[in-house]
Amino acid sequence: MNKSILILGSGRSGTSFLSNLLHANGVKAGECTGGTMENLKVRQINESYLSKYFQGQTRSKTPYGILPDEEIKVDTEFQEYSKNFVSDMNGSSSQWWDNSTSWWMMKDPRTTLLHDMWVKHFDVLIGVFRNPVEVVQSYMKLLDVYYLDNKEEGYVNMLNYWKRFNKSLLHVFKNSDKPKYMIDFNGDVENQIDILFNELNIEKIHFDYDKNKKEQNSDSIYEDSDVINIYEELKKLSMGS
Repeated sequence: MNKSILILGSGRSGTSFLSNLLHANGVKAGECTGGTMENLKVRQINESYLSKYFQGQTRSKTPYGILPDEEIKVDTEFQEYSKNFVSDMNGSSSQWWDNSTSWWMMKDPRTTLLHDMWVKHFDVLIGVFRNPVEVVQSYMKLLDVYYLDNKEEGYVNMLNYWKRFNKSLLHVFKNSDKPKYMIDFNGDVENQIDILFNELNIEKIHFDYDKNKKEQNSDSIYEDSDVINIYEELKKLSMGS
């Protein structure tokens, strides 16, 4: 039986680093985007759902849409889409599959919001989180073109996304009984990766990470009680704690 890994976390938090690292060390991913290693079919499913129900539009001020406070319960139609995708990935008919004993993974930040249709199908969950100041600044570098008239609105929206994604990440980690591993992208990344790979019995042949290339503001935090509480809860769950 193929072993499956689901990577969870908000965008701009280190999920692309992790997915690329796993892939470089033999974990399969199917047909993905370049750089971010997001499965094309999964992106289509997730983007369609957020567009249909929450006005999500990838190239806009609100790429994930106007999200509810409560956890999202995914409808039957999309539950079937996710089930079929995972079944295809696990199936021997997959053209890309060459070793049925290997791990395969899936990564798309939207999956964190739409965990209701994905988590149940995977063997192992890996969460990644990052300091909110860094995440918001990184988002704004990408999306500032949509906020030329009101930068403050952009910062507010992106911080709200950080909160919403990481609330869902915490929800999954508190409510799932699957094997779970949480990585603090502001912590000792190499040590956490060593622990993770040892736990999953994945040989670490390639490791390409230069902490000096990553802008770090880990001593900074927004004066927002929700942000502080979420961040502290995530840290308590991390392998670096």
